[in-house]
Amino acid sequence: MRLNQIKTESLRLKKRKRVARGIGSGKGKTAGRGMKGQKSRSGVSINGFEGGQMPLHMRMPKHGFKSKKRINRVILKTDFINSLIEKKMIKENSNLNISDLINLMNAKGNSFFKFLLGKKLLKSIKIEVHAASKGALKEFKRVGGEIKIIDFKSIKKQEKLKNLKKVKTERTNDLPNNKDAELSKLKSKQDEPNDSLTLKKKNKKIKEKKSVKELSKPKNK
Repeated sequence: MRLNQIKTESLRLKKRKRVARGIGSGKGKTAGRGMKGQKSRSGVSINGFEGGQMPLHMRMPKHGFKSKKRINRVILKTDFINSLIEKKMIKENSNLNISDLINLMNAKGNSFFKFLLGKKLLKSIKIEVHAASKGALKEFKRVGGEIKIIDFKSIKKQEKLKNLKKVKTERTNDLPNNKDAELSKLKSKQDEPNDSLTLKKKNKKIKEKKSVKELSKPKNK
């Protein structure tokens, strides 16, 4: 038995402190609350109150929150695939991407597809989904199909990544692969005549011709 193992509820070793029973007790007047008024009352929280003006925690910009309601969750079953096969919208051993599912379901762009077990499948199909149950995986294996589980990413992020890849490939293609190409470009620039020099030479020739004509003219007596 130790002191920290003793239960004080049954023994009551320490009595409750009686506050606000006079100045001589040491806990009179304010009864340990420190002051009068609003702060001495229970159920009051005025931390951050700035006298009526907009407090700092409300003035600061908020960021870092993504609502789960924006994601459109779509649940599919094996019945849906059977109906597509019966309507001849899908052939046997066909591959269905997430973009194909969006077109078939007329779903929104940011849609999270989950596959569940319904009726037994008629034919084998390969499909891409964000999540699937164990029963659905077994059913696809039984028929000879496959379910590929892919990490969920919004279409906007995928488009941004594709655009970045395109820009990088274009930049790499524009750059010269060898030093010979750079040297050939420099030589071609050097070989090209400068427009300013050619104009100066032409002006000089014209001036020389004019001076010769003036000298050849007879002087008036």
